[in-house]
Amino acid sequence: MKFIASTLVLIILLVMIKMAMPLVIKSIVTDWFEAQGLTTQIGEIEISLLDAAVSISNLSGKDQEGRGFVLGQMSLSWQWRAILERRIIIDDFEIQSLQLDAVLSENRLTNIAGLNVTRVDNVATQKMAESPTRLWGIRFGNSKALDVNVCIKHVNQSGQLSLDYCFQLERLVWNGTVDYSAFDKKVSDPWAMEGSLELGGLLIHNNLRNRPFLKIETIAVNHIAIESLSTIAINAVRVENLSILQQQPNKFLSKAPVFSFEVLDFRTIQLIALNDLRVGVIELKALSTYLRLTKEGWLDIDAWLKEHDGDMKVSSQQVTTGGFRFLVNEFIATSNKDIIFLDERYQSPFTVALKDVKWVAKKISNHATQQDSSASLVFAMGSHGYVELEVSGALLANQPTITGKGKIVGVDLKMMTPLTRKYLQHTINSGQLDSDVKFNVEKGLVNSVVHFSVNQLVLTTLSAEEAKAFSSGFNFPLNTSLSLLRDRDNSIHLDVPVSGRFDSPTFDFEQAIVAAVSKAVVEAIINYYTPYGLVFAAESLVDLANSLKLEPILFNSASVELTSNHVEQLAVISKLMAQRPSIHITLCGISNQQDKEKLFRKSLKSKFQQAHNEKVLSVTKKQLFLLNKIAKERSVHIKKFLIKKKGVEARRIVECLPRYDPKGVASVNVTI
Repeated sequence: MKFIASTLVLIILLVMIKMAMPLVIKSIVTDWFEAQGLTTQIGEIEISLLDAAVSISNLSGKDQEGRGFVLGQMSLSWQWRAILERRIIIDDFEIQSLQLDAVLSENRLTNIAGLNVTRVDNVATQKMAESPTRLWGIRFGNSKALDVNVCIKHVNQSGQLSLDYCFQLERLVWNGTVDYSAFDKKVSDPWAMEGSLELGGLLIHNNLRNRPFLKIETIAVNHIAIESLSTIAINAVRVENLSILQQQPNKFLSKAPVFSFEVLDFRTIQLIALNDLRVGVIELKALSTYLRLTKEGWLDIDAWLKEHDGDMKVSSQQVTTGGFRFLVNEFIATSNKDIIFLDERYQSPFTVALKDVKWVAKKISNHATQQDSSASLVFAMGSHGYVELEVSGALLANQPTITGKGKIVGVDLKMMTPLTRKYLQHTINSGQLDSDVKFNVEKGLVNSVVHFSVNQLVLTTLSAEEAKAFSSGFNFPLNTSLSLLRDRDNSIHLDVPVSGRFDSPTFDFEQAIVAAVSKAVVEAIINYYTPYGLVFAAESLVDLANSLKLEPILFNSASVELTSNHVEQLAVISKLMAQRPSIHITLCGISNQQDKEKLFRKSLKSKFQQAHNEKVLSVTKKQLFLLNKIAKERSVHIKKFLIKKKGVEARRIVECLPRYDPKGVASVNVTI
């Protein structure tokens, strides 16, 4: 009977404890939070002492400025017996619907969930670490966090809000154990972990810009094995549907992230001594990028990066120590999506779109920088064009030594029109680019020449005034210069030098094109028209923007007959026309005062009289008719010779109106 009574009293006592404990916990928690300046509300607290479990729902706290936290539900279960061994073992831990605010400032005060926390310095931390108090061990089992929202703000020294981000997480699930056994002196390293982690529905939003910073659908980390912090192994990491740095849409750009992909796989990962990372394979699928250069000349992502300049600064000591090392055996990136570069600095945006990209790199390491690595890149441009590139050598050395080769095939040049419109005052009606690329980098210095072949290039001037102004500065009329460069297959071949440091080679589009074309035109004239040179005239019967004048073909006074010198000169012209089938020539016959004197035998007594007696220089209608006839016959004789003797097509030879120029030279001017 006494036993029954004792048992009954114990049961009643346990029931009273169970009923009172939630009230006691509520009171303790409320008092503590109120002492910290938070108004707190607590919903239900359920405790099972026998099952060693507790559940708290609808817990919230707010300070006077509205900062704080809201927790929908938290539950955990533990093991009583482990407490006797100075260990805390939590078998299951779960939180749902957590909202948390944090404000970080430049001073020593930080507010987290409405609680002001003063950051301690290193000395205080060190003294706490040296405390002789015996530590407890702790082990976490399966854990889960659902619907977590954390907002973080950063206030700079002037009190202005410099960062405002919110982190949303749909789920975080850990299946496994995390063990910290500091109490056991027999264990050299107290940490141990084994299990798998899944993270889903992560969104980081920039409130200042009202744009997403980062979105990730899922991250799965499979089979994490940590026997100690000196050796960490992970079987695989898989990231699905990531996008980062949402850009500001405008008239040229809809909503698009700077960088995104569908799948990123890391396979066979090992971290040794926390500073040596080794990865077997990294595979990136369905990559997409959208880089935008604004009218002001800065990348859209620069604004994102400037916000983090302070966080990204690294001391010179950190750089020189070079403590962290990595090695990636193989990196593979493939994509059937667009990789786009948009430059808005031009009248119409300059856009480059790459498709069907495959990028492979092997043996990429930041510590064995002198070892040979290799990389290859293939991508498509336009409907049928593609680019291939292969490089090998010490790619990551401070002063790399690299050899490489590649080719460009069938790339449509119409996309270059915004550049040619600005730099050359011409638009591209048609044209395709081919190129053989071979280059060498010796100890960080580039000294290579890239060979370009341009096929079926047709340019159109924007206006006569702009074209003439450009031709004057260019020293050659562009279209005619290009005609001089065309081979029989209507192709233009240019060698463009690339020099300078590997990380910043010297290559200016405008200067490269102008220098290459100018040099090629001069070489063409020297090769095909020596010893007859190029004539730069201020006036021409054809627009200067589209013509070049060669040395005139001189005639004896009152003569229309071709001499041996003429035959030699015309042979060179015909050779030039045979080599450049796209060019045409214009023949303009000219008669002068010497022709008049010889025909009509009225020579002046002195050159002074000839220069100042305008009456002597005048001609009658009959004389002008005969002088124009001589000028015309000179051009006709040359045209017949080129057609009959040299096989030049008649359609490629144009005759202009003959003219009498008393102060000119008896000749036929040849214009290309």
